[in-house]
Amino acid sequence: MPVASSEFIHPADAAALENLRAIPLFNTCLSAFLKLGLERYVHGVFLSKNIRLSERQLPDIYKHLPPICELFGIRVPDLYLEMSPYPDAYTIGEENVSICLTSGLLEIMDEEELHAVIAHECGHIACQHMLYHTLAQFLLFTGANLFMPLEIVAEPVKMALRYWNRRCELSADRAGAVAVGSSKPIVSTMIRLAGGPRSITDAVNLDVYLEQAEAYEKLSDSKWDKALQSVAVQFTDHPFLAVRTREIREWGATDQFQRLVQAIAEQKGPKCAKCGRAMDPKWKFCNHCGAGVTASAITAR
Repeated sequence: MPVASSEFIHPADAAALENLRAIPLFNTCLSAFLKLGLERYVHGVFLSKNIRLSERQLPDIYKHLPPICELFGIRVPDLYLEMSPYPDAYTIGEENVSICLTSGLLEIMDEEELHAVIAHECGHIACQHMLYHTLAQFLLFTGANLFMPLEIVAEPVKMALRYWNRRCELSADRAGAVAVGSSKPIVSTMIRLAGGPRSITDAVNLDVYLEQAEAYEKLSDSKWDKALQSVAVQFTDHPFLAVRTREIREWGATDQFQRLVQAIAEQKGPKCAKCGRAMDPKWKFCNHCGAGVTASAITAR
């Protein structure tokens, strides 16, 4: 049975979305967005500029996607590789969803971190973020000139979208943790994004980094520092990495998360003896590590 998004959606995400829907003319904005055919535009751009992954195209990367989609009970989206030195992953579209990973991301992530990142993106789909998430990306990065009749309300809509987008990322981080069964790969991903490749960040002291995250949170004790950080964050579409680190560490330690991970483990079938990941009994090779499947290479669940 797929994991329901209600098991991991962040309360602040759900609350912010309700506030977003209450904005005057928001439905008009959505209608305008849908009529522009922007999904088809993005589909064409991705096909022309990026590499579409599949079982036959870079399968070692693509193999992460299908089991995650099965876990969350979502349709498998298109997966693309984009040439960019900047480590990033993003998901766009509502009817026809595409996930895009940059080459810079793949260069700094290990296998478990990459699995968590792809699960993060699938979490947006599972939480039904995509209509609003896609609108946010076009309004924030393409500009209000595409929505000329809405210029008067564009800035309030942008601010509300940014506020919600920062909260929805917390839900997606939780989805990543659910897929890998631990919050640790999410934390290490934050460290990679903050400090760079594994050759550097493998030596980062996690406890000291978490102390840094706590120090950032304590800035809110000062009204002036809190005001300054409010200004710093209001024009961002993602929470600061320190905030995400603290949030996922705290949720990963809850009974709710532990029960969810245990329930998922109990539903899964046999595990690969080499990597320990759950396997489909029909697989001839482990889709996670590539090990050949024999009777001796499978352990009972």
